[in-house]
Amino acid sequence: MKGFSLLSKYSNTIHNWRLNYSTASRSSHYDIIISGGGMVGFAMACRLGRSDCLANKRILLLESSNKKQLKLDSYNHRVSALNPGSKSLLESLGAWQHIEKTRFGSVKKMQVWDACSDAAVTFGKADLSEDIAWIVENDLVQDSLMKELDKIEQVEVQYKTKVTNYRLPQNADELVQVTLEDGSCLTTDLIIGADGFNSGLRQTIKTQYISYDYNQMAVVATLRISEGDENVTAWQRFLPTGPIALLPLNNEFSSLVWSTDKITAKSLLDLPPDVFTDRINQALWNNDDRNPMVQNVSERIFQMLKVCRVNSLEGNASDIRQLPPSVVEIKGRQAAFPLGLGHAVDYISNKAALIGDAAHRVHPLAGQGVNLGFGDVIALNDTVCEAVNNGADHGSSLYLKQYQSNRQLHNLPVMASVHGLHLLYGTTWTPLVMLRSIGLNVFDSLSSVKSFITQRASV
Repeated sequence: MKGFSLLSKYSNTIHNWRLNYSTASRSSHYDIIISGGGMVGFAMACRLGRSDCLANKRILLLESSNKKQLKLDSYNHRVSALNPGSKSLLESLGAWQHIEKTRFGSVKKMQVWDACSDAAVTFGKADLSEDIAWIVENDLVQDSLMKELDKIEQVEVQYKTKVTNYRLPQNADELVQVTLEDGSCLTTDLIIGADGFNSGLRQTIKTQYISYDYNQMAVVATLRISEGDENVTAWQRFLPTGPIALLPLNNEFSSLVWSTDKITAKSLLDLPPDVFTDRINQALWNNDDRNPMVQNVSERIFQMLKVCRVNSLEGNASDIRQLPPSVVEIKGRQAAFPLGLGHAVDYISNKAALIGDAAHRVHPLAGQGVNLGFGDVIALNDTVCEAVNNGADHGSSLYLKQYQSNRQLHNLPVMASVHGLHLLYGTTWTPLVMLRSIGLNVFDSLSSVKSFITQRASV
């Protein structure tokens, strides 16, 4: 009897150990893990959590920073120009209703012009009846997505959680292993990297990463402008040192994004508010960089095209050029962040995918950074759901390849165009300045072409 009692006790111990091990294994396994938060990471978690095809899946978002508290006493310097595709995504996730109730700036018109001549191009409808973009603070976008994530039971968010190592599987039967800073280990069927342009997951994938340092910084600030009747125009002037842009926040304030070389940027950061304000107005208004020969030719081309537009169907009252607003003062202090170009040759690996800045990084002159990331979110979610609906594993490499092909076909042309614009406007060589000025005037005269470009940039 004593031997039987010991055997029974031993069996119970083994059973309890197995039960506890099985429970621990289940608790540390997730169907999908998203590494990195930010706007794109939170949007990815929301999109997956709201997808019917993933209703029974456990999803985890790992965010290395603390949970942010939104501050509305002043505007945050970092803003995004959301296109219609991004706005539609946020609407579908329920996040846009929070933004709409809080604050955002409408862009109904955009005017871009060259500092070396008067060549310019305008976008937008004549009656300003249609928004072409929306200026929203990054923190507000993220906070709105966080509010919606709190409503989704199957999505768990862990803040202050840093990943120290990823182990990707060698075959379809293995799981991804994720090691955290506290030493704990998680497993998943699909790891999604939304961990920024220094992505740890991208480094683990060991894909070739094509990068280019612009040797520039973007100086950002919140500005009070003089003309406060209807501030709905986004202004961008290409200076030889980089573009300066004013993005409307409301009728009183605009957001500054001034891309310039690092030495100039650092000097701008040290300027007192009144001097910094003067420098902004000079950058928007002065003609020190104007090339007289180019200006003369550009003006003649402009007048000729103006006559042609009057006699054709291409004319549009929205093409009327306006003067930019004057800056009255800066609210708070100016800040800056470095600029660069980056693109991963591979967005995927075995049961792994990259989205947002982890996969691609672009110059802010066209405002396409977060829009490309949100496009990744939509495409990856659709790919995962297609795999599940077809009976495949949601981390299937076959389907992930479709995601990569889809997004690279879209992202690469956009990135090449933005990089080309940066190079084109970064020179004062007269023949090239002449060419781009004539080209800009001709492009501005073709309303149908501009409409097509606007539509392409909206997805």
